[in-house]
Amino acid sequence: MAGFQAYQNKAKVSCMDYGFHMVITKWEDVVSRDMDIMVKEHCCINSFKIFMAYKGALMVSDDLLLEGLKRCKYLGALAMVHAENGDVVEGQKKMIELGITRTEGHALSRPLVVIHILCHHLDELLKVIGEPVVSVLVLDDSKLWNPDFITAAKYVMSPPIRASGHAKALQAALSTGLLQLVGTDHCVFNSTQKGFGIDDFCKIPNGVNGIEERMHLVWD
Repeated sequence: MAGFQAYQNKAKVSCMDYGFHMVITKWEDVVSRDMDIMVKEHCCINSFKIFMAYKGALMVSDDLLLEGLKRCKYLGALAMVHAENGDVVEGQKKMIELGITRTEGHALSRPLVVIHILCHHLDELLKVIGEPVVSVLVLDDSKLWNPDFITAAKYVMSPPIRASGHAKALQAALSTGLLQLVGTDHCVFNSTQKGFGIDDFCKIPNGVNGIEERMHLVWD
């Protein structure tokens, strides 16, 4: 509740409509109680985000993930999941050991895993809503290999922007309804902050802009 109230105060100067979703990073009675208050007592919160990535910071265990999902179901709230396995991302250590410390190591350390789809209309059966972010609809990973670190670091986000061709596939999925929403994951850092990872890509703050550009890019 304290986090919600703090951001309500920050948002008082907003010049546009906005909404919040809360992030579940731990599980105890007070979290369960606060979720109930936020959904039912005019806080206008109807979605909660859970991270399977960012180990040591936002990442939660499978047990906590299930508790959060069950609580969302009970409250009728939308569960948002950053579904990138934080343990698999441990490939970062391997990149560093190989001497790959620059921005390209970020993408190389986060494998793209495609699972076997075992049934037709899986999205309907599981009621899963797919949401790409606008940056991956229009960019490719070539910028991550730019010899100028500050230029390359601007494009570091998670999951990483992928190779040329992925953007067109995502655009096609969006146009047919396989993907239903477009987000931004707007999380910007200046060049000084991005520069923290100049010798170790693991220390580059993850995030790109997009909230202002989203509609221009989608409609183009």
